[in-house]
Amino acid sequence: MTGFRFIVVADSHIRFPDDDVNTYPSNALMVKRNEFVIDLCNRIEASFVVHLGDIVHPLPVESDHQATVEFATRVYSQLKHPIHFVPGNHDIGDKPNAFVAVPPVADEYYGTFETNWGPSFGSFDIDNLHFVIIDTPVLNSGLDREELQRNWLERDLRAAAGQRIFCFTHYPPFIRDPEEDEHYDNLGEPARSWLLDLVEEYQVEAVFSGHVHNFLYNHRSGTEFYVLPSTGFVRPDYSELSAVKPESENGRDDPAKLGFFVVDVEADGHLIRTIRTDGATPATGGLPVPLETSLDADWESPIGVTLRHGWMAEVDFPTAGLDEFRRKTVRNDATLPALWEARISRLRIPFADGASPTRLARLRHLRGRGTRFTVISAGVPDAATSRTIESSEVERWEIAASPDDFDRLIGSFPRILRTGGPLFAVGPIVPIGSANAQVHHFVSTGFSCHEDPILERWIDLDSSRLAGELVFRIPFEDDVTASVATANRLAAAAGYAAVILIELPRATESTPFKDDQAISDRVAETVAAAYECPDAAIFLDGFMDHDRSYYPRNGLIDRHHNPRPALYRLIDCAAQGLGRS
Repeated sequence: MTGFRFIVVADSHIRFPDDDVNTYPSNALMVKRNEFVIDLCNRIEASFVVHLGDIVHPLPVESDHQATVEFATRVYSQLKHPIHFVPGNHDIGDKPNAFVAVPPVADEYYGTFETNWGPSFGSFDIDNLHFVIIDTPVLNSGLDREELQRNWLERDLRAAAGQRIFCFTHYPPFIRDPEEDEHYDNLGEPARSWLLDLVEEYQVEAVFSGHVHNFLYNHRSGTEFYVLPSTGFVRPDYSELSAVKPESENGRDDPAKLGFFVVDVEADGHLIRTIRTDGATPATGGLPVPLETSLDADWESPIGVTLRHGWMAEVDFPTAGLDEFRRKTVRNDATLPALWEARISRLRIPFADGASPTRLARLRHLRGRGTRFTVISAGVPDAATSRTIESSEVERWEIAASPDDFDRLIGSFPRILRTGGPLFAVGPIVPIGSANAQVHHFVSTGFSCHEDPILERWIDLDSSRLAGELVFRIPFEDDVTASVATANRLAAAAGYAAVILIELPRATESTPFKDDQAISDRVAETVAAAYECPDAAIFLDGFMDHDRSYYPRNGLIDRHHNPRPALYRLIDCAAQGLGRS
């Protein structure tokens, strides 16, 4: 099926506007933020909406639970689409566990849910697509309804074999590793393995989960596992993923992380459209990216970015009260939503990002989703480096080498090229940041677009043109348009293609550069130059703020992984550009 669309929202936590505003002032906005999401959904042509649970905030044991559910029913009555509700722990009780004192799921909590929201589990078909609602709080409970769902799900998936299957849960089966210990944010055993075995056996295409209030992305045995952001507030414990002071309310009120998914089902897979609501309400209105732009399939970023900061790092952190007796480990996926939102498919990363089996598997999987990696290594590569690159299935191998080592690098080419592999680009390691020819603390890579004897020397040495591409560096003080055209011409004249690195503006090694307008302008110039020279691979040399160490400067996202104006400028220029398909 092509052109089929549905919407997924999570963790609305609707509560009366005056509830607990002394503790968290943003609670006063919870209803309005969700009304804004409903208004957006009504503007989207979609077949249905799925809500992943925690519809309301008061727990079933609290006196105002019933009244809040009735209130939330009126809120969601404004939705024009059919909606399917997944039960969350705030709707029917927590999963059974020994480390949280909240009463667990119980039969008596289901009446209110089922009366207002429908069955706690079930499935439906649209053409060859099969959609499955799973009640995860009940798993491992020992209740009769757990066995009822277990038997039903096994029969349901068996009958759906051969269809494309999408599953919806509140609790994620896991957040990083299927073998991870149980904690507040995943399923315990034996239910976890039972569910994952079914997902694998019946080749489920995607599993969408809530509960965590933060974006996470995993894959296992051909299945995509998405954990969605909340429409209302952020789980503040996950602020540990940022190396800076948390946003308001100890990280709980971080509006840039709020949003939902629009899922477009295509013939060969599905596409996630991340809609970042930025905590807007009907009164404040507006989106950081126009809805029409986010849903328009006919654009993508013509430029790539260099990921200097870790984007697959695993972080151990506590959750006081909820995971009082343990830490949980999660891979920091917070960079991905911004990349997906801007449809940046070309990523330039250091060699170490693919040097471990776990990271290499992730690169391969993301490549299968359309991401194209340029992997950078420094110096004349040894045999082990060559083998790793050859097995990584990356698009490009960029070697940065000292001009003094050019002869040795040329000598290594027979070994590097023996088994084929990715595109092969070469750039010199060059000094920056000092007028004293004897002292260079800082280096970069890339040939100059101006008269460059290093470039001439390389062209003479590589007489057989074994390297397919040359890497050029455009310093921040150089004009983008003219420099890109020159680099492209120089490479072509010598029989190469061009890889062009565009430096973002910077000041001195100790002075922060925070002029977001100047950064946005340079991004816009880079996008325009990429459309003028579509044969060149053009990268912005940076993505996240570089706010410590040397040459501190703003980027396209900040250290909270939230967009800066330059990211939105990139989206606007790409969507309006000449390169529309």
